Amino acid sequence: MMKKALLAGTATIILASPVLAEDWRDSRDEISFGVIPVETQTETTDTMDEFAAYAEDKLGVPVEIFTASDYVGVNNALVAEQIDMAWTSPSAYSGSWLDCDGCLKPLVTATDKDGNLGYNSVLIVQADSPYQSYEDLEGKTVARTDPNSQSGYLVPTVQFHQMDKPIDEYFNSPVSGGHTQSVLGVLDGTYDAAFTWTTEDDGYGQLRTMMDKGMLDREDIRVIWTSDLVPPPPVVAHQNMPTDMEEDVKNLFLTLHEENMELAESVAKGKTQGFVEVDHSVYEPTIQMRKTMRELRTSN
Repeated sequence: MMKKALLAGTATIILASPVLAEDWRDSRDEISFGVIPVETQTETTDTMDEFAAYAEDKLGVPVEIFTASDYVGVNNALVAEQIDMAWTSPSAYSGSWLDCDGCLKPLVTATDKDGNLGYNSVLIVQADSPYQSYEDLEGKTVARTDPNSQSGYLVPTVQFHQMDKPIDEYFNSPVSGGHTQSVLGVLDGTYDAAFTWTTEDDGYGQLRTMMDKGMLDREDIRVIWTSDLVPPPPVVAHQNMPTDMEEDVKNLFLTLHEENMELAESVAKGKTQGFVEVDHSVYEPTIQMRKTMRELRTSN
């Protein structure tokens, strides 16, 4: 009887012993972070090197930067779980979310210089051009950027359709391949106008990035059309990202501006009050625009 009692007591002690939770680092040698080609691919990689070193120190594992020539390459890698997270366009996120049955989720995004969320698609022309409004550009060459760009393609295409001025009919509208190419194309006269993106007073966005790099004198262009405010670019992860890893990644971004504001602004591509947490609901308007685009393509 005494022996049975001792065994029972031992079993109780074993069952009551705490089980150490596995840390996500136990199964991952590194984290890969995909970034959208806001600049050229080389410039984007150079810009993110400092962030990768900072993130590696905070997360305790090496952080590798992954770039692709377009949004599709970054998003496809994320959907296939070849990379862990990506900073992508709202349109690219929404398209991939629809295609993969919700396999992706947004984690954080950057605020503007006033702490607000969102930015605008804008139509730019040379400052000394005769064009004062989009109506003056009917039949002219007006570039869009990439079919997976929210500001450079999705928003203007949908909003001009809603104004009964389908872009493909109203303008000659080639795809430039990127925001930098669009702005430079306007400056050198390749395009009469082009769609790109910015925030209030050019706090961050394509125009701010090019101004800070000495690629654009703001006085050389004019904005002649501005869209409604649209959701900002998110840092996105696959739904399979471990919960503890997700929380560590979020915290990395949420505290970045407190520890290194210069680096936060470099990552955000301009002035910011820091990164904030976001969820899928923020991007529902973009989801609806992607659905509208698919309907338009089906009907043509």
